[in-house]
Amino acid sequence: MGYNHGLEKKKFDNEWQKNEKLYRELGMTDEQISAIWEFDYETFLSDRAYLEKKQDLSDYEDTLQSSDSIIDECNIEENWHEYITDIDKRRQLSELRPEQRRAYYLCKVLEMKQEDASSILLIPRRSVSRWIVKIAEILK
Repeated sequence: MGYNHGLEKKKFDNEWQKNEKLYRELGMTDEQISAIWEFDYETFLSDRAYLEKKQDLSDYEDTLQSSDSIIDECNIEENWHEYITDIDKRRQLSELRPEQRRAYYLCKVLEMKQEDASSILLIPRRSVSRWIVKIAEILK
């Protein structure tokens, strides 16, 4: 459903009638109330501009989820190599074991210490070090 400016303006005006009455009961001056109204109205117009230009992407959600080329963002640690644009490098990285790519991701992207990555992956630190060097060579 699209943005209905007339309906939203009516809601804004009704809310402002309530607010103005409350502000007067609290003893605010006309200048103070006017300043608040101007701010709220500018915010309303800004929101209106945003909502009128905002596009509903829910129609494309099914298309994106059914596509084989979409990467599972939940497993970005294992799938980061799919973002590499060089086909040969991406192929070489795909041939590595997932834990090797994950070790590189943890150390180089997340800037984790090799010791910490090795304890997460339950492998020796020296293996992590070798894998990082190997992947760095591929990415040159």
